[in-house]
Amino acid sequence: MSDKLRFGLIGCGSFGKEFSSYLLETADIVALCDVNPDSTAAVAAHRNLTAREYTDTNAMLSAGGLDAVAVCTGNFLHRDITVAAADAGLHVYCEKAMARTVPECWDMVRACERNQVKLMVGHKRRLRPPWARMIELTDDALLGAAVSGTVAQHTDNRPYEFWNCWWSDPALSGGFLHMHGVHVLDWSRAVFGDAEKVWAVTGPQQDPRYKFPDSLHVTVRYKSGAVFTLTGSLSYPIHKFRESQGPRVECRHGGFKLEPFMDHLDLYWQRLDEDEAHHERFDDLGFDHAFGLEVNDFARWVSEDREPCLTWVEGLRCVELMEAAYRSVENGGDGIALPLYPELEP
Repeated sequence: MSDKLRFGLIGCGSFGKEFSSYLLETADIVALCDVNPDSTAAVAAHRNLTAREYTDTNAMLSAGGLDAVAVCTGNFLHRDITVAAADAGLHVYCEKAMARTVPECWDMVRACERNQVKLMVGHKRRLRPPWARMIELTDDALLGAAVSGTVAQHTDNRPYEFWNCWWSDPALSGGFLHMHGVHVLDWSRAVFGDAEKVWAVTGPQQDPRYKFPDSLHVTVRYKSGAVFTLTGSLSYPIHKFRESQGPRVECRHGGFKLEPFMDHLDLYWQRLDEDEAHHERFDDLGFDHAFGLEVNDFARWVSEDREPCLTWVEGLRCVELMEAAYRSVENGGDGIALPLYPELEP
């Protein structure tokens, strides 16, 4: 009998199907759940699994035989599934964004704490080698602490048809940043630290099929005094998604920039006391490394209580940044102080 963790995979659409391969490197998938039975059948066939198949999460949880679940559903389901799994005594790996709102995140955290189970939120961007390298560069022996930065995330989102599903509805997804900003905002916390205030404004609507403004400019000030801006739009024909996320960051002793392309990434960095920039090329975009690290760390956290690369903290604080930006927009661009819900803080 296998001594690996027994996972139930909840959400067997395109992402769940892809994520299943990383789960199987470390764990056993013994149950599959999706409202569409064709999706569970497709994952089972694709991975040659003999897992039990369900269309109802509660039925899967009630059947037992699991140690943990991986939640790969729409954002609007994360809170209820996580709470139910925790109440069933199961550890939870939840894909980003953690939830739509900070109160939903705290409900998830409290349920897992109450039942003494682990909760990790999968923010892989900070773990991909090029992006992890930029975090590493902020060591004082290299470039020093980051003091300001920006990402202009203007992209052509038309080929993905996100407007034609739950992503386009803020009541289901959370909003613009949940779809197009969550990765970079989490990475910014790894670079700059905890945030203290957020400002945001929107631009004119370009694509009326989205139920939220489809361009957004966000400024974040961190407790260190550093500032970071993220601008994004969805109808910029020059850049595909992967080509639109290159940070420029100034540090105490120099700075770095990332030039992203579809098939590789170029990282440049230079100290103020150097005459030429260093160039590091990444031909491996790092997806396998990041997903593998997340899942392996989660398994070790559960089985050996080892400190993991991520917990729920990263997920909650990222949702807090996004929700603060939406609140700033609603208030005409006024600065929104953090924490957003002080009454919920421990």
